[in-house]
Amino acid sequence: MAVSVLTRRTEGKSSRAQGSGPVTPPLPRRWSLTPFDLQLLIGGVAVLIGGMWVRHGGASLLSDQVGVIAVIGQLTALYGTFLALVGILLLSRAPWIDQVVGSDEAARLHRLSGFAAVWLLVAHALASTAALVSDGGIPSVVQIWNGIVDFTLNQEGGLGATVAIALFILVAVVSIRAARARLSYETWYGIHLYVYIAVALGFLHQLAIGSDFIDDALARNTWIALYLIAFIPLLIYRFGEPLVRNLRHRYYVDEVVMERPGVASIWISGSALEKLPMRAGQWFGIRLLTSDGWWRSNPYSLSAGPDARRLRFTVEALGDGSRRLQRVKPGTRVFLEGPYGVLTGAVRTREKVLLIAGGIGITPLRALLEVLPARRGDLALLYRAGSKDDLVFKQELTRIGDARGARVDFVTGSRDKYAFSDDPLSAGGLQAAYRDITDRDVYLCGSPRMMERVEESLNELGLPKSQIHLERFSW
Repeated sequence: MAVSVLTRRTEGKSSRAQGSGPVTPPLPRRWSLTPFDLQLLIGGVAVLIGGMWVRHGGASLLSDQVGVIAVIGQLTALYGTFLALVGILLLSRAPWIDQVVGSDEAARLHRLSGFAAVWLLVAHALASTAALVSDGGIPSVVQIWNGIVDFTLNQEGGLGATVAIALFILVAVVSIRAARARLSYETWYGIHLYVYIAVALGFLHQLAIGSDFIDDALARNTWIALYLIAFIPLLIYRFGEPLVRNLRHRYYVDEVVMERPGVASIWISGSALEKLPMRAGQWFGIRLLTSDGWWRSNPYSLSAGPDARRLRFTVEALGDGSRRLQRVKPGTRVFLEGPYGVLTGAVRTREKVLLIAGGIGITPLRALLEVLPARRGDLALLYRAGSKDDLVFKQELTRIGDARGARVDFVTGSRDKYAFSDDPLSAGGLQAAYRDITDRDVYLCGSPRMMERVEESLNELGLPKSQIHLERFSW
């Protein structure tokens, strides 16, 4: 029955394949903000927006049917725009956002706020047009359509507003899971950039006919401040800081090493890397500065602990971007964006740690296994792969485990061949293998399906969310 290979490694020599005497680069700054602070800020602004609407006499429109439709149009415009700005802020890569919610959670909240913003703005367009063309009752679909056409062609700012709504809808459609599965990352990302055009056009629409801009200087300045709060961090941390760091460090590909068929490690060097703040477990966006690669950026985790000499990223050939990266020639200049992510020792809450990796998800956990401070016996790694041939870094992981007194378990074989009670990632399997698991922090990285399965097991075992650390890299 046992098609798995479960081995324990406890002795050996060195934990690093490259050189000796690593230098520790500076750590990124830690911010004192909490998720509650962010929630309080967003909730407070939402209340402020509602208060300004009441101050402008919006509630007085609730006296009749057409007024109610107009109110719907106004409130959906205000809160749809606000949620669009929240979505932009969430993906600004501002370090305090990254620290508070993490990269994957920020992306998830961005998608939720984005979808909500789109449908609110669509509702705004329909409700506002319905109120405008109404003759005292609820207008027909034809009347609303004719009103939209007239507004688009004849009203100041109408064309820009309609184009903005169309772009928002386009981005929402390609962000649906089924649509994303049919598109390459590069295509999806390129279309996603239309959001910025849509928001800019929406801002011009507000300037042209928005009552908050025309009739109230305080409200006008408040909305301008909200746009600045969303876009200034975006400009600084998505564009300004990466540009400055790349000019300073001048990254280039130093070496490409095949780890196994389909998996290669790309070693990147540069200037003054000892001054680049980073933590093991973080990830970078990598952009090859070649004629066909400068406009493409793909995320990859560090697969070795930072040592101020070189950065290592280990890539599996799963798409065009990763295959292109594996074929890159040493000496090629690269543009790095990062480091990002919170799958690091900074979120640790317990002395004992269990790292659970699946497939190529071993990359950030290999780096953590190397550098997480731990007493002998307090650190463990469970590495799950489809077969022995699918394992990456087996010798390195063994050496690191030997040197640090860390337990390293390799589990291979098809999950379908396990009896349910023998599934090593089930609650029972994890409890049997690691009897003190509830006293450990658990770091998790692998395929979405694998991480979902392990999360369920950990929840069944009663581990609180504060002890479970993971990041999802799906887009």
